[in-house]
Amino acid sequence: MQQTNHSRKPMENEIIEFHYEDYQFIITRFKRINWKQYEGFAQYQYFLFVFDKRQAKINQENSLIEVFNTEIRDIAFATFEDLTQNIDAVLSEYILVDDAIFECFKQVEKLNPIYLDKDEE
Repeated sequence: MQQTNHSRKPMENEIIEFHYEDYQFIITRFKRINWKQYEGFAQYQYFLFVFDKRQAKINQENSLIEVFNTEIRDIAFATFEDLTQNIDAVLSEYILVDDAIFECFKQVEKLNPIYLDKDEE
């Protein structure tokens, strides 16, 4: 489902989800509230959320296992450069395989304002 903000084009590639074993990573960007004052890359702010899916309980009514996504980490980054410079350290706490970290980096690149500007041409 695509969300629409009528003041700009539909939200595309603004939320990235990445799963690794018992962890879910959500990396997103939003325009700053007073976005008219900011130009170029500074108009966006980036957020990283890490969820742990290991907590579960058995539903007493139907005996099915219900898994909970428990937020274990959230970080805000002022710019895309801050995100890319610091995300490696955060991901390395939860992902020990370099190839998986690289796959996450490839998805995060879609949040780069330069990448989105190329799509508009």
